[in-house]
Order: sequence, then C-alpha cells, then structure tokens
Amino acid sequence: MKNEKMQAKLLSFGFTKLNIEKNVGKKLAEEIKSNIRIIEIDKSKIDIVKQDALRVNFEFEINYGDFGNVLICGFFIIAFNSKLIKEILKSWADKKIPNEIRTMLLNVILQRSSLKALELEEEIGLPLHMQMPRLKINPASDK
Repeated sequence: MKNEKMQAKLLSFGFTKLNIEKNVGKKLAEEIKSNIRIIEIDKSKIDIVKQDALRVNFEFEINYGDFGNVLICGFFIIAFNSKLIKEILKSWADKKIPNEIRTMLLNVILQRSSLKALELEEEIGLPLHMQMPRLKINPASDK
C-alpha cells in the first residue's frame, strides 16, 4: 500500500462503555496487562462530507488481576478513499486487516482510550497502566 492511499481522516470518536473496578483487599497482579480488540468494521456513509467512511467498534481492556479491571468500549468513524475502504472491508470479512491499516486503527484506539483510562485510574485509585513522564534535575545546571 502506498502512503497516498493511506490518507485517513478521523471524523468522529465516542465511548459507549466505561467500566472500572477496584477490589480492595485483593493482591495487585505482578504484571498489568492490556488488550485492544477491534470488534467490528462496517461501512458508514457520512452525508455532511459526502464521503464513505468506516465505523470501527472496539474494546480496550487493562487487567490488574484480582485487584481490578478497566474496560472501555467505543467506536470511531474514519474516512479513507473508496478503493481502500473496499479493500479493508474485503479483508475484514475474514476478520483480518492489512498491517498498515491495523496499526493506524489501533493507534487511534490506544491514544484516546489510554487518556480516558488514566483519568479513571486516578479517580478510583488504581495504579496507572503506563509510565508518566518525569523531570530529572541535571546536577550540572544546578549551579
């Protein structure tokens, strides 16, 4: 696939389910695991922009073992050229997506869902599922 074919425009994004659970008294798992699943891909007609697009339904889950769980479900609508949409839908019939497209779609999910997960984890007191940036003092600049 050529890069000019890969041009995409995110038209809409929304969450349909936000579920977070913390089990007080349970032991935190040694490893926090996360998983992203594309549940469904359908063709979507966007009349406002007069363009065909894809509606992608997804699940984003973070598992803390018995200690807790975060489940975020949602959808987004993304526009591609019509030829690429046909290719994606044809491959999705076998529940497969070309690697370049899959990476693009998973990055959309990861970026939006990670931000929401961080907010929810902070509110309920679960450990953050990803490392936050930290500043370090440079001893040489302390003079």
